[in-house]
Amino acid sequence: MRKTGKTSEKVTVFFDVNQPGESNNFALQGLLVAAERNFTAGRRSRLQKYGSMWSDSRDRSSPVTDDCLHLEMMLLERQHLQLLACQRTSGRQFLDFLRPFDLRTLDDLGSVRRKLHDQIHAQPLSSLDKALELQNLYQEHDLWRLQMQIADIGTRLKTAMPRYGFSEYSAIRSTIIEEGCRYIGRAVHIAARLSLHHPDIPISWERCLHVFQAGRRGIDPFSTIDDYVMEPSTPSRLLRKRRLKAREREKTHLSKRTLAEMLKHFRPVAHILAAMDVLACRAYLPIHPTNDVWPPYRPTCETDSGFLTAGRSFMDDPRDGGMTRATLGYALWFQDWGLKKPSAPGSRALFQAADITCLQSDLFLPEVIGHELDFIRDNGSIARRDPVYGYIYDPHLYDDRTKDVADTAGISAPGLSSPAVSPVATDMGEKEKSACMKSPVLILPPLPKEILGMLRDYKPQHSKQKNS
Repeated sequence: MRKTGKTSEKVTVFFDVNQPGESNNFALQGLLVAAERNFTAGRRSRLQKYGSMWSDSRDRSSPVTDDCLHLEMMLLERQHLQLLACQRTSGRQFLDFLRPFDLRTLDDLGSVRRKLHDQIHAQPLSSLDKALELQNLYQEHDLWRLQMQIADIGTRLKTAMPRYGFSEYSAIRSTIIEEGCRYIGRAVHIAARLSLHHPDIPISWERCLHVFQAGRRGIDPFSTIDDYVMEPSTPSRLLRKRRLKAREREKTHLSKRTLAEMLKHFRPVAHILAAMDVLACRAYLPIHPTNDVWPPYRPTCETDSGFLTAGRSFMDDPRDGGMTRATLGYALWFQDWGLKKPSAPGSRALFQAADITCLQSDLFLPEVIGHELDFIRDNGSIARRDPVYGYIYDPHLYDDRTKDVADTAGISAPGLSSPAVSPVATDMGEKEKSACMKSPVLILPPLPKEILGMLRDYKPQHSKQKNS
């Protein structure tokens, strides 16, 4: 991964699919964290004069940051502390793990590792104690490896401590998901679905953000936009249905000024946020990490179901290569689509090349389909295939909600096109473009009729507006 330039100029970030998945994950997260820090700083200071909502008024003073390296250091620090606590509970010192094998340094382990392993494997019962000692030695080697990785990153950053601890990062991640993704990312997500299925309706930031200003017009009193855009079986929808029965009506719309502040800082990464929202709106299996090195996202205020998402994103676990690959592939597609002016009269391109963090990769762009991956089981029931991992699950399409899931008039919308591939090295042979370079399919179904109605009824406040 490499970065060039500053935020006052065009920024291009290249993602190599042959790199370890965690590297690409941290690089994507770093871009979002940098945007969030600018957003939070601007919101706290309130020193900047409020500009026009649709003008290009974002702060351009902050240089490209190294948040991805700080994120990686933070993860390694957490792994190191957990392994250290487990490994050294007996009070043993470093050399105590080497003496049973007549080793003086860990450098000697490589030459005898196979010999020790074969010896213990040949006589497992009589060598049980030694096998445990070898396991402890391997863990000690892992500690040493983590220490070397942390020291290497510290040398590159010229610091021994990451920029923030996990608690501070958790708050940053919540802002990205609950504000950037849920509003700015969803506006781009909605715009793409509108353009694909209803190409006669003009596309603009004003129109697509209007759904968050429209209050409850056309929406069930005990529902929010989440309930119409997300799959019916996402955790947030099921939880909301249980909770809101006993609660008063909550505010489900934002002010124009609040949305303007979000757009001002999150627009450079809006294509990444849109990719996250597509994934968050689907009923993926909950993540169950093998340990708490990188705990999955939890809403900052679990009693407020208005801030709940499906709780699943590539930020849940850097080791989840599937979600990272899907997010990157979808973001590349949204970037390519958002830079083009939609065909409907009065439409404007959502992105300008100079105003976004441009992503490049040798990853193929995803195929775009306008319907769910449903099929019929042998017993006649409807099942759904997850596009990222390929597993089968029950979509839980309840009878009283099925009719509201989509506007049936848009299902036959023609021309769901996608560029063949993203920018790719010219010297790469076709045989090298293996299956690992393919993105999962991108599902952009028709919009629910309630959301479509709000978009269709939107009337621009001014006859002439600046391009945004």
